[in-house]
Amino acid sequence: MKSTLKFLTYLSAIGVTLLFIRPKDNAVRTLIWFPKMISAALTPVIGLTAALGALLGLVKGDGKLTSAGLLGAGLAAKFVAEIPNAREQFAQEFDANWKEPYPSRRIEPVDFQPNLIIAEKPWSGKPFYTDLWQPPAGTLRSGLGIINSHGGGWRVGDKDMLTRQFFRRLAEGGHVVLDIAYSLYPEADLPTMVKEINLAVIWMKENCQHYQINPERIVLMGGSAGAHLSLLAGYAPDQPEFQPTETKQDTNVRGIVAYYPVVDLRSLNLQHNRQDLKSPNVLDKAADAMLNFIFDLHPETADQDKNEGKEMDRSLIQMLGGTQDQIPEIYDLLSPIKHINKKCPATLLLQGSDDVFDLARPVRKLYLTLQETGVPSIYVEYPHAEHGFDLIFPQISPLAKAATREVERFLTMMA
Repeated sequence: MKSTLKFLTYLSAIGVTLLFIRPKDNAVRTLIWFPKMISAALTPVIGLTAALGALLGLVKGDGKLTSAGLLGAGLAAKFVAEIPNAREQFAQEFDANWKEPYPSRRIEPVDFQPNLIIAEKPWSGKPFYTDLWQPPAGTLRSGLGIINSHGGGWRVGDKDMLTRQFFRRLAEGGHVVLDIAYSLYPEADLPTMVKEINLAVIWMKENCQHYQINPERIVLMGGSAGAHLSLLAGYAPDQPEFQPTETKQDTNVRGIVAYYPVVDLRSLNLQHNRQDLKSPNVLDKAADAMLNFIFDLHPETADQDKNEGKEMDRSLIQMLGGTQDQIPEIYDLLSPIKHINKKCPATLLLQGSDDVFDLARPVRKLYLTLQETGVPSIYVEYPHAEHGFDLIFPQISPLAKAATREVERFLTMMA
């Protein structure tokens, strides 16, 4: 038992130390992406384990163990203490007299309908599968309808992707959640993916009475690629390329919740492409292999032209049909930041400062542009947090809990 605690104490100290490290080498940053996410989610456990290890070290007169324990406990406490609270932002942006939401919590289970088919996709003829979450029986409904789009680099992923606890909580709070399975590349291009989000908006508006949803209170939500698509759908509802059918039903929405979104394809550097990298080392190859596996890339089919870029960068070029120099209008069309105007819906942006894909800077720029344009918007940046920070062990993760708190605040304002 003592030897196990000693091992866990040293492991905890190493894991929490990783959170405060942001290597300049892109390959190393990629390789520690998941260890950092796990450490961030487990900071309460790490802090307690390290504190017990420090106590054991004091009892046994083991200075190294005591130091490791104090380091781990101290850094875990520092990490949690630095998690921001956006309460003042909400008060300034929406209502100075606004109060904290207290969603109802009931013993009755929420109404969960998996694999609900809401339409047939006109472009493929395939059924449009979704999961529908509704409030428990007897719960006062907010009238809010939420449409969620998962992440996955536009190539992988599906509905019901590590979000059940989150959606259950939102449904318990009186909201209706529609989690959609939009088509992925190469079956669909990016405009088609946006069309499918708008198809879901149309379905929700046409069925609003049945589900007790206010058609003027629909919120789009998504993470990473799903957040990018949601922003496009919300910011450009009149863009012909994004409209699914010739319908009289508009696709305007009330708000958008975007977790670590891609906002500007011109500045996107998925794999931190280094043009001068003629001979990748072992770490570079390992990082490439990891990302290729996660995003289901196939290097052997990539375009092997004079571009020394890596597979994820080539994949984006393939999806869009060319480089930004060749088709700048397409990159602008598919960049949410290019569609900002005074009519844009209220937006909540949740971003990690250490995002492995370097998304923090363009998301900050998007937020400043929204503010300058007069669009109600909240930006919360979590120090030391990685891409996908909300998906790992959400039951105990301080980051996931903090982000959920901000989402509930935002949804209260939208409702």
